[in-house]
Amino acid sequence: MRFFGFISFFLFAVLGHAQSYRGLSVVNRKTAWVSGSKGTIIRTVNGGKTWENLNPKGYDRKDFRDIHAFSRNQAMAMSSGDSGVVLITRDGGENWKEIYHDYRPGSFLDAMDVYKGKLILVGDGILHQKMYQIHAKNVLKNDSLKAFLLFAKDRESYYKQGFQPDSASSYFAASGSNVQWTGNHNYCAIPILDEKSMFISVSGNFIRYRSRLPFKQQKAGGAYGFYLHRNYTGVAVGGSFYKPNEKDSTACYTTDGGHTWTPCQTMPNGYRSGICAHKRGKIWVCTGPNGSDYSTDGGKNWKPLFYVQGFNVCSIRGNYLWISGKASARIRLKDLLKVQREAEIIRSSPRGTPPRY
Repeated sequence: MRFFGFISFFLFAVLGHAQSYRGLSVVNRKTAWVSGSKGTIIRTVNGGKTWENLNPKGYDRKDFRDIHAFSRNQAMAMSSGDSGVVLITRDGGENWKEIYHDYRPGSFLDAMDVYKGKLILVGDGILHQKMYQIHAKNVLKNDSLKAFLLFAKDRESYYKQGFQPDSASSYFAASGSNVQWTGNHNYCAIPILDEKSMFISVSGNFIRYRSRLPFKQQKAGGAYGFYLHRNYTGVAVGGSFYKPNEKDSTACYTTDGGHTWTPCQTMPNGYRSGICAHKRGKIWVCTGPNGSDYSTDGGKNWKPLFYVQGFNVCSIRGNYLWISGKASARIRLKDLLKVQREAEIIRSSPRGTPPRY
């Protein structure tokens, strides 16, 4: 148990910064970019031992809630809230270029994802639909992005897909994990439609299919993030931002690529905004304000990973878990899971000590 104590001490030791980190993009086991409030963007190139401050000049009031890194030198950052912007750097953060902005009242950028140079960004507040996308190819070479409507080219096709023009629909801007590319032309997203969490699979400009996510309707409640694995398993996490310790209705899972969703048998221990999985799908991790949980059965059942508070987003790359919120850290997965196994042995031992073999 000494290792767990060290992890807790280390993470708590780096907490306490004024910034809140919401965006995380891991390039490899050594390089990661993190973004957050007060115009903050930081980067590590040595596995988290040290972090560089790469804040874009003139954007100190922006809340960069999502970031996507292509390499140690190239990255895109997105700010949420009114006057949302998208910035890009191609020289390691020395210079940032604004490639998109939306100054219209009520507009809100929520999340983005990039796949093979193609960008998908979702947001709220344009026209009646309140959902739109920015879609661009060769984004690394693109200095000007244009927005267009998400679902319909005309009113008739909009109705055919089951959406009313006056529907109250939006996204949660939490950890940047509510939109994901699943192929060259297809992506998935989890909007809130009439206060109900939905999962939609979109091809081009039209919905392939959609399904209801079994989250309880409540204030600021529903799905905040999801991850769809290539083996068709997936997990969506959420709850209520105002009830971080409530365990009811905080996650659900799918085994058919999102066509149907089932409430988890054992829920994560509170509201969760970040979700990630190992590339083989054997380990899943979710995180939120009161701690982090893990699953080894495709998200059906969750156990506490650690109770360190203040995290918003997580990512698994190789054998490492990266996590960020009030601080940022990289932790070896096998060490964390070893601690959990030892803790379970101690709890099951009558004398409170591990049995000898």
